[in-house]
Amino acid sequence: MFDLIVIGGGPGGYAAAEYAAHQGMQVALVERNRLGGTCLHRGCVPTKAYLHAAETVHAATAFAPDALARFDRSAMLLHKDSLVEKLAGGIGMLMKTAKVTVINGHGKLLDSTSPFAVQMNAEDGAAQTITAKQVLVATGSKPARLPVKGCDDPAVLTSDELLSAPGAEDFTSLLIIGGGVIGVEMACVYARLGVTVTIVEAEARLLPMMDIDLGRSIEAQLKSMGVVIHTGAMLQHITKDDAAFSAAVEKNAALMTLQAERVLLATGRMPVTDGLFAQTIEPQMNRRYIAVDAHYQTSIPGVYAIGDVNGIWQLAHAAHAQGIAAVSHMLGVPSPMDASLVPSCVYTQPEIASIGLTQTQAVEQSIPVTIGKALTTQNARNLIEGLGRGFIKLVFHQQTRKLLGAQLFCGRATDLVGELTLAIQSGLTAQQLLLPLRAHPTFEESITDAVLAAKFG
Repeated sequence: MFDLIVIGGGPGGYAAAEYAAHQGMQVALVERNRLGGTCLHRGCVPTKAYLHAAETVHAATAFAPDALARFDRSAMLLHKDSLVEKLAGGIGMLMKTAKVTVINGHGKLLDSTSPFAVQMNAEDGAAQTITAKQVLVATGSKPARLPVKGCDDPAVLTSDELLSAPGAEDFTSLLIIGGGVIGVEMACVYARLGVTVTIVEAEARLLPMMDIDLGRSIEAQLKSMGVVIHTGAMLQHITKDDAAFSAAVEKNAALMTLQAERVLLATGRMPVTDGLFAQTIEPQMNRRYIAVDAHYQTSIPGVYAIGDVNGIWQLAHAAHAQGIAAVSHMLGVPSPMDASLVPSCVYTQPEIASIGLTQTQAVEQSIPVTIGKALTTQNARNLIEGLGRGFIKLVFHQQTRKLLGAQLFCGRATDLVGELTLAIQSGLTAQQLLLPLRAHPTFEESITDAVLAAKFG
């Protein structure tokens, strides 16, 4: 019998398995596909590989105007595949070194009391059952298809397909349904590759879950790249003929038709729970997600759920931290990670990052705040890399002067947010944030400028 069975080998599952093994637990990790999960194979890593390729060719055009004409999308796909293979192999070695037993198969929980039995069904039909004192569910999520006519057509792509062979085909126009993180990142990729891109977003702005300045800024940036954007627009149906797709879209009570060679559904994700529990087991659910407490334990004592499947955050690093926290709770020790303060990153160009409270959220909570905002227009590194207009916005408590939140739209924002996350976690004030000498020329110099821009009276 194992101490712990982890179902799902994505960034939350394999991190939890490795951590538990290093703490002396006997661990089995059940994964029905390949180690690394969506993040490695169909999400974070492939997306960033495509973005890097697109930005590289865009930068090259400044010195070689014919660079885009010579760009090979199939080479981009091969590079992504080789990168994924290398990282997947590394995860396998991590599990081997930690002495985690990795089992390939679809895991199903059979019992609601410890010791728990988990049945694994392999693709060839073979089944085996193992037991453990505790179980951690980390089965992740999958792309959601809208319940709209035409969206169930396999030729209509989700991010899974766009990040595989279909995304490397030689199409010239792309219609993206959804202006969230996936939508804007893929818009950046294909606009840089010379594809005519159109985004349809039902909300009033892009990135509706983030700070309003971030949504407005990426919309302006995408428009400067030639992307056509329709916000406040609802998809009615999709049809397809031999040449292209046609999408009927309602906006301002009027119906319009948009056409493109390819359509991407970037309308969110849904948890993977199919076949996860025996029919006699009914954990408490929060809509489609598995409900958990503050320690990520489900309504079944001894069974935990982390990552996308619990719906708290759909981010790989959040799943990682939750996995460590869940295992720590099993062991009765404090978690070495704080899973409550989670940075959000969007890998557009410039990049977007957010941590902590926005100004709007602070006002809604009646927290008195002062804002420090610095534009990056005159930042030397920003000018060198030709990134155009960007900003760093810091949200301080008006009385204590502690940093409460930060929103960034600038070069290397996804790296800079780490410093600001630590500052919030450590309760640093504006004065303390001015102490470090930030090197020149760097993007992080604008953090100093943003702090100096905050006026406390």
